[in-house]
Amino acid sequence: MTKKPKPTPKRKDLGSYLWRGGKRIDIEKEEDVFTAKVESEAELNSLCSLPGVKEVRPLQAKQYRVYVEKGRRDKAMADYRSKDISGIAHHAYRPQDAANTRYYLTDQIVVKFRPEASKESMESILSDAGVRVLKEYPGEERTVLVQVMKDADMNPIKVANKLAMLDDVEYAEPNLVNRFQTFYRPRDSLFERQWHLSSWDGLELSPDADVSAPEAWDIERGKREIVVAVVDDGFDLDHPDFMGEGKVVFPKDYVDGDSSPFPTSEMEDYHGTPCAGVAIAEENGSGVVGIAPGCAFMPVRFPFSADDNFLWEIFDFVGKHADVISCSWGPPPAYAPLSQLLIDRFTELTTSGGPRKKGCVIVFATGNYNSPLNDPDNVSFRWLHPVYGLIDTDGPIFNGNTCHPGVIAVSSSTSQNRKAAYSNWGPEVWVCAPSNNFHPIDDQMRVPGQGVWTTDNERHGLGFSERSQFTGDFGGTSSAAPLVAGICALILSANNNLTAAQVKEILKETADKIVDDRPDIVLGKLGGTYDATGRCNWFGFGKVNAARAVRRAKELLGEQTGISEMSIGAEVTGRLDKSGDAKVFKVKVGDGLNVMLQGAKGQDFDIFIRKDAPPTTKEYDAQGIAASPNENVSLGPVQPGDYYIMVRSYRGSGDFSLKLKLT
Repeated sequence: MTKKPKPTPKRKDLGSYLWRGGKRIDIEKEEDVFTAKVESEAELNSLCSLPGVKEVRPLQAKQYRVYVEKGRRDKAMADYRSKDISGIAHHAYRPQDAANTRYYLTDQIVVKFRPEASKESMESILSDAGVRVLKEYPGEERTVLVQVMKDADMNPIKVANKLAMLDDVEYAEPNLVNRFQTFYRPRDSLFERQWHLSSWDGLELSPDADVSAPEAWDIERGKREIVVAVVDDGFDLDHPDFMGEGKVVFPKDYVDGDSSPFPTSEMEDYHGTPCAGVAIAEENGSGVVGIAPGCAFMPVRFPFSADDNFLWEIFDFVGKHADVISCSWGPPPAYAPLSQLLIDRFTELTTSGGPRKKGCVIVFATGNYNSPLNDPDNVSFRWLHPVYGLIDTDGPIFNGNTCHPGVIAVSSSTSQNRKAAYSNWGPEVWVCAPSNNFHPIDDQMRVPGQGVWTTDNERHGLGFSERSQFTGDFGGTSSAAPLVAGICALILSANNNLTAAQVKEILKETADKIVDDRPDIVLGKLGGTYDATGRCNWFGFGKVNAARAVRRAKELLGEQTGISEMSIGAEVTGRLDKSGDAKVFKVKVGDGLNVMLQGAKGQDFDIFIRKDAPPTTKEYDAQGIAASPNENVSLGPVQPGDYYIMVRSYRGSGDFSLKLKLT
């Protein structure tokens, strides 16, 4: 039996707040802007010609922002809603006392019903509310996207709040339009080498500012079956570093609605190509190389304006195919919590999404405003808008993307192992990665730090270096995020048994504890030293270390598969029951090593040996004579350390013995 609905507040009060991600936000109407839904060119022309309208700008498909003269907003909205036009218009809103956060409505609401709600009750509730069901979200039980019809006689905020009061409704939230900005502003070229992968002692450059890529590559360079999705504004897929057999998989363009996510705007579509290059640029003998060159690349183009339902569709599609998702975009300093729909989607993706069903690793850049990610007590924060200049944000700041507990929030360090002046900060930062440096509010003020070399647009869209397929001008947390995403792909290439949560933990365990004890050059704050838990506001748990992370992944693989300790002079026996079986042994070596294998007669057993991490069946440092049960392999002189020996049956079964001695 359906519970009796809770009392509904007065109609006027229903429009004074909205729900977002379980947070109640008190709101007020914007005085000089509203949104309009446009179905045809005739409607757009009518909208532009309305008395009092100063400017009309696209917001997302079929939806526009309308700027009006002071005091003429309501008349313009009423005219657009008139019978001869039949248009849909909504007020734009902002949180109370937060002038620089703006919420744009669509005519849609996301509603989730409680498990005990009956089908009859749900249908009755939606009918009474005057809404039409547009879709049910697969995997989101009892969650629907509905359209508010004119019969509702209320705007979507009021309808959502009225629904949220009912006992059978778990939540009801407006399907807001999210506005994002990329986390990069071009800077002058400083050098022509990829110091972020392998650094040296140079001008404004510390020899330990890198992520130890060559050492990681000694163990793993990335596997094609691990897919890195870069969700951004466009990709030059003709670039040589995005070519190779099986390199590009599942391409998707949510701007043009096809599978060719190329840049099309010379003024805007310039960001995705360099982001992708940092993560996965192919090793092909020329140009640059990404941190995970062997991994596959899933390019996903989307407009940096998308409502909650649109974002759900994007991440739902990407989450079916990608092991790692890299996002170098997000909101400016504003109160921007995720909708409950996206909170639930991110939670599901990071726990059970991806082709392996072990969770997608989702990486978000923190942003380039030197802003806190979560400051409910903010009174005034100044930041630089790329178009409108210096802006003051009044009221709380909350970045819903990076504050989700399942994602990896990435800040930036510099080529000198210090805080990048622009990098956003807070307890939500998980790790940092090397990138460039620039002043967050004065682009004419010099700060030390070199830029990042990566792929660039030469034939499509706007590039960073004119007439070049490569640039050294990239940076921001836009560069740091795909670098971490690529390292996550290396980790999964080394051990695809890992869950997304384990990958995140590996980054934490293996990070370099870089320290910056100087105050922030803009705010004068300190945040570059670590607390008792091993984290700090600027760098999270530290700067990513690819070599240590990949090595740890291999160690966990050994723990998962079972590794036996051996000592020099020892002999062990064992049995391989079928072709393909393998056993791994670990020995600490200080000089040369001789390994003798004696296997069952008539079978083909092999030895594989690797330093620092367990070998796989496809990689080895030394291999004896083929098609034989017996092998004798000598290594020496060798670097001291841990060596892993795999005894594997290439063909056959039977007992074996393994002897170790010094050479």
